[in-house]
Amino acid sequence: MKKTLIVLISLAACVSASAQSMYDAYTFGENNYIGSAKSLGLSNAVTALGGDLGTIGINPAGSAVAGYSQFTISPGLSLSIGRTVYSPYTEGSPINPIQTSFNPRFKMPNLGMSARYETEGEFLRSFTFAFVLNSVSDFNSRMESAGFNKMSSRFAEMAAAATDLNISPAELASNNFYDNAAYSNYWDVALGYDLGLINSYGTGNKYVGCSEVLNDRGEHYIPSELLQKSTVTHLGYKNDMICNFGFNFRDRLFLGFNFGMPLLQYTNVENFSEVAQTVEDFPVSFTYTDGSTEDTYFSDAAYRYNYYAKATGIYAKLGLIWLPTNSLRLGLAYQTRTMFSVEESWQHSGMVHYDNGKRYSGSGEEGWYNYTFYSPSVLNAGIAWTFGHKGLLSVDYEMMDYTRMKFQTYDGEEDEYAFDNAAMKAFSGMSHNIRLGVELNLTQSFAIRGGASFRTSPERHYFQGGTTITYSDYDDDYFLGRKQLPSEKLTYPEDSILGGSMGFGFNPAGSFFADFAFQGTLYPATVYKPYYDYSNLRAPEIRSRRLLCAAVVTLGWRF
Repeated sequence: MKKTLIVLISLAACVSASAQSMYDAYTFGENNYIGSAKSLGLSNAVTALGGDLGTIGINPAGSAVAGYSQFTISPGLSLSIGRTVYSPYTEGSPINPIQTSFNPRFKMPNLGMSARYETEGEFLRSFTFAFVLNSVSDFNSRMESAGFNKMSSRFAEMAAAATDLNISPAELASNNFYDNAAYSNYWDVALGYDLGLINSYGTGNKYVGCSEVLNDRGEHYIPSELLQKSTVTHLGYKNDMICNFGFNFRDRLFLGFNFGMPLLQYTNVENFSEVAQTVEDFPVSFTYTDGSTEDTYFSDAAYRYNYYAKATGIYAKLGLIWLPTNSLRLGLAYQTRTMFSVEESWQHSGMVHYDNGKRYSGSGEEGWYNYTFYSPSVLNAGIAWTFGHKGLLSVDYEMMDYTRMKFQTYDGEEDEYAFDNAAMKAFSGMSHNIRLGVELNLTQSFAIRGGASFRTSPERHYFQGGTTITYSDYDDDYFLGRKQLPSEKLTYPEDSILGGSMGFGFNPAGSFFADFAFQGTLYPATVYKPYYDYSNLRAPEIRSRRLLCAAVVTLGWRF
């Protein structure tokens, strides 16, 4: 049966409401150190070592350890390997194969210079000034997935959301729609109506998706299989621009101070498309405002969401390295919370294509928002043993206190984020990171290195009434009216991030030295849905896991 629709195609402006969540805070706040090839080869277990410019961001005292001035540059390659499985919840559908996607990116994870000045004092032997740019997060990720689905549709979900709003087509197409805070989560629906991804029918504020068929009883459904494709791409970095001062006391105690200025750029692009496998199963009859009609078939449609954030921050960090013996080294450092000034922008766009060749596409106006974010404080501790000129063993512990994160308006007001901050504190705790590094000197000028790391998730879950409550569950329920934070037993999820590294160093006599390192970081498996469940229909699930690889070469000169 054909669906008969009243169509008013227009390219009205559309933006999406800004939303700061706990997971946004994790993205901006966490540290996944890269730095120089030497520190990376040791999995950044360098709190008690120092000497290398890649260590300064972890322990400011590291600059004072080196007995020389130096310059380093570290080009690198980032490679994200994503594996996904698409589960459409379609009865009788074949099991979809694992899909693998690759996303290579050129990086510059370390660039810096230090200048060491000797003193004539017995107590203060030297002091060092350094300026370093170290990468502390790489957001590179790409997840591609596809599968056949004849039960649900992204555009049918848009239509169901519009119907649930019980809003008239005139209101949905009005610019006043975007001024209503109650509709802040539905701006994609407004764009869908503007472009014809959803259309109205009848007289009761009812809507149908472009991928649905409408029968005489007013029922709409997916008549046959759609090929659904989802691609989610994350790009960007967080780099620490560090102004460092280090002090060497009798070659036993080293103190350092960092004035840090993080620079962050983050892009999230979500693409989702649906293609009718048998277009004859998707008939549609358009009735235009001039009374004319046209019969055709739905062919395909696509939706895209772009989000971009950039931020600059400021923090301070103090550190020390103490050598109680010639072979034992102890390190300790503390970093204050980072205050970020965040600017974000976003935009929705879409396209629908019919079998008669007609295509409607467009983008909404770009939205933007500014706010302030405080990231967690950081505590670093390390112990290392050196075995003469044969090698070393280093162990690091790092703790980040995610309960101290908070959002503020650009003007410093917290009332607007009172709920968000309370929820983040309730569902967040400490993150613990253990790092291990080993170096073996095969000759006086050549060394091999290896390392491993284990980091726990800061997210907490609650058990309430026999049910596990996550932040996502609570965040969704909050918008449905539940505003009481859970108060029963909590637990930490078992998710953890595992890392391993290897590398080598070439350190001949003279000025020049070079290092190479490779690191792999395995992130926990995740499950996400490209759209919401609707009308008792379950949206597909995409199961994914990411391996992030980094290869870095450091070229350095001593002077």
